[in-house]
Amino acid sequence: MAYQTAQTNTTGASCSGSDGDLNRVLTLSNTGITRQNDLLVYASGLALTVSNEYIVSHNTTSTQITFLNRMWDDMTILVSYSQNISGLANDFELGPLNDFGVSVTRTPVTMTPHNITGQKTYTDGSDESITVVFTNPKKAYPLDKSGLTETADGLMFTKTTQTINKYDKITHNSKIYRVNTVDLRKFNGTSMFQRVTLFFVE
Repeated sequence: MAYQTAQTNTTGASCSGSDGDLNRVLTLSNTGITRQNDLLVYASGLALTVSNEYIVSHNTTSTQITFLNRMWDDMTILVSYSQNISGLANDFELGPLNDFGVSVTRTPVTMTPHNITGQKTYTDGSDESITVVFTNPKKAYPLDKSGLTETADGLMFTKTTQTINKYDKITHNSKIYRVNTVDLRKFNGTSMFQRVTLFFVE
């Protein structure tokens, strides 16, 4: 199995219960099962011992740490842990996305056709930065019924959990593209990454 280290830096206010309660629970944001050997828990800079000062439920997602002593909202908490990242999707994230990933700006776009004329109205949402593998393909002009059309001005590859939809705008190197197609690529039935084709806008 492959494991990846991660950290959670927070305060007691993130735990369940009320200020100063016993047995307050902190839920981690892990996406693979955690393991005890790599788990380190600190409260206000002091290392805590398992069973005496905290107990833990190691889950595939959302591992839970229960603090047996009183936990105050202003106490700092540091949790260092490792999580299982085995799987084909993680091969893409730890390989190409980690090695060649670049930051681009995604602007979600809602397309609304007029109910009479059919004219399309595009409404932009809030920008977000996402990490993708970006490439400009060689321009190809396949012959189809309507004549010569360019296949795409750019290609992106994203992780399977990345939200991206047709008509979204992508800004890369000061150039704006619009998403044309989003295809989930699989190997032996397991999702690996998303392939996104783009058209240049401005």
